[in-house]
Amino acid sequence: MNTNSLFSKVQTQKIYGEFPISISNIFSDSRQVTVDSVFVCIKGYTVDGHRYIPSAIEKGAKVIVVEDLPEMLHEDVCYVKVRDTERALAQLANAFFDYPSTKLRIVGVTGTNGKTTVTSVINKVMRNEGYKTGLSGTIEIDIDGEKFESKNTTSDVLTMQRMLKDMVDAGVTDVVMEVSSHGLLLGRLAGVEFQNGVFTNLTQDHLDFHGTMENYKYAKGLLFSQLGQDLRKDKAAILNIDDEATKDYISMTSARIITYGIKNDADFRASDLEFFENKTAFTLHTDFGEFRMEVPFVGEFNVYNILSVICVLWDKGMPFEKILQHLSEVTPPSGRMETLHTGDQRNVIIDYAHTEDAIGKVLDSIKMFSRGNIISIIGTGGNRDKDKRPKMGRIATEKSDYVIFTTDNPLDEPYDEIINGMAAGAVHDRFECIGDREQAIFRAIELAKEEDVILIAGKGHENYQLIGTESVPFNDGEVALRAIRTYPLTESIPTT
Repeated sequence: MNTNSLFSKVQTQKIYGEFPISISNIFSDSRQVTVDSVFVCIKGYTVDGHRYIPSAIEKGAKVIVVEDLPEMLHEDVCYVKVRDTERALAQLANAFFDYPSTKLRIVGVTGTNGKTTVTSVINKVMRNEGYKTGLSGTIEIDIDGEKFESKNTTSDVLTMQRMLKDMVDAGVTDVVMEVSSHGLLLGRLAGVEFQNGVFTNLTQDHLDFHGTMENYKYAKGLLFSQLGQDLRKDKAAILNIDDEATKDYISMTSARIITYGIKNDADFRASDLEFFENKTAFTLHTDFGEFRMEVPFVGEFNVYNILSVICVLWDKGMPFEKILQHLSEVTPPSGRMETLHTGDQRNVIIDYAHTEDAIGKVLDSIKMFSRGNIISIIGTGGNRDKDKRPKMGRIATEKSDYVIFTTDNPLDEPYDEIINGMAAGAVHDRFECIGDREQAIFRAIELAKEEDVILIAGKGHENYQLIGTESVPFNDGEVALRAIRTYPLTESIPTT
């Protein structure tokens, strides 16, 4: 791409040297730099890209974008000084990939819980209906059926724009994307044009990063405040009317508002909920009629998720009878209220729940169909958000017959500190602490008897454990099945 044309989109402070006629690519990771490319120096939390300028030049970078000019300048390299390299990277990436989001209809889904389920179901239904779709989320990136590993809920701005360009090139027309508070606040979504913004719910999470719930709420709200800036374009904010944060988001956006809920009047409201072990039934109320629905999803929280999906599909113009038909057939994504086929009468459910609110909702759902005791394995990560640990311990013990506290990506924090933090919130003494996650799962299976439900919470779809500086292969379902084969059914669980 012509270098002068590319940098005409960037607010520069000073340029040292001469631009090459053209550049081949843009990078913010010096390890990926190729010949005749641009290297943008990003100041991260632990790594400063300015340190890697010599390496980038050695690999062939011809333009270096900096906030701080290095002491020594190479004669054949052009240095561009800007006030904010993160912002410059977003501007460069959008221009280099020719503003791909303007050629797509993109739905962004944000909230503490439910993002993966909502995006996955929207993607499945639209693809089943014949749309060429793309998905960007926690589990994977899916470009019209071709799947790639996802490293973050919301990719960095360069990866994001490159991914959207790949989707355009693949003929994708509609994209659904998980939008994290980190991604919004750190500018990873700069330049992404959304058609719909969906809000699921707001409960405590990531306060190690945001500091307060007010800051966390504000970060989520950026999706909606940026949604309706151009009133010539028809956009809609799809909001959970039963969540207090929705009042703020309504005031933050000038886009059309579509609401959904259970407790309060909404454009799409569910009532008369019935819960079963492998499905939920409810009556859907709309301005154009009432419909009795049955979906293969478990729990009240999943009714909220399905309602938000209905809002998106309806706003896209999908025939309503088609929406109802697809939702009666589509299945939940991996690791979200996933029932493991154990081969005996012990019920094992794997879920990504890793917050107080999510754990409580999952356990409430299990209580509605469980005929035995509920044994919960609750884990949380190391080196982060320690304030939520006793709250998780309280809700888990309140709603379970027996709890095993363990770890979930402990990093380099001692096991005892993590599990004792959760145990401090316990409301009864029917629990034990086992730092090793595999041992914790084996112990729960050993304790369970016929018709008991074992909830393994925290990891969901993830197939690794972050221990120290290593990513260790680990899959809750595989471990549980090994434990099932190892231990016969027991007669009872301990009371102390």
